[in-house]
Amino acid sequence: MPEPTVVAVATDAPATEVVAATPVIAKPGQLMADACPEPTMTMDDFLAKIYKDAEARLPSQTRFFHVASDYYDWPYAQRARVMGCPSTFHLCKTLIFENTKFKQDPSKPIDEDRYWCVIVQYEGSVNITKLEKAAREKTGATRKATHLRIAPSEKSLELTGFATGGVCAVGMKTDLPILISKELAELSPPIFYLGAGHLDWKVAVPFEDFVEKWNARVTDFS
Repeated sequence: MPEPTVVAVATDAPATEVVAATPVIAKPGQLMADACPEPTMTMDDFLAKIYKDAEARLPSQTRFFHVASDYYDWPYAQRARVMGCPSTFHLCKTLIFENTKFKQDPSKPIDEDRYWCVIVQYEGSVNITKLEKAAREKTGATRKATHLRIAPSEKSLELTGFATGGVCAVGMKTDLPILISKELAELSPPIFYLGAGHLDWKVAVPFEDFVEKWNARVTDFS
């Protein structure tokens, strides 16, 4: 894995709040609370779902950011800088995988263990063989009965309530099993940044608390 680009150090970020982030105001090393002391953004329904879930499980421990519409055109270093993110390795994405060889067990709830929520760094990668092994360890399924692939965008939207680019493990419509890359356990400080329901919104979450409260499995799938 390449060395991360260190862009800022945010060690005293305040409690849960909505922060309007813009590359014009934010500077390297500057906390967004200082850059934007009076947030004016309002939370839409998609963001409200994430905020509600975050507050229920991690009161006052998450932080939201509103970014420019061309955010995904920026290099990783600029994306991290505008949120006061410590390094590019703290930037993560949520992917929904489907076991295409899944066969429903009549004794289990519909679709249990068929779909998986996977959290990985943008600077990282997903080794499908390792990911399938992790899934089998949880379900007890055989190798022949496990074939994970990215779920269709329509199915991802149905399961999570979020469109492509805004999928978030927090506030999902369906309680999917979560696999999170072990690389995130080595981050300093131990926080990571995810999409927050919409292309223009991001959320910062403390790693250890997330693993505990969302019952996520820390997995080596890189």
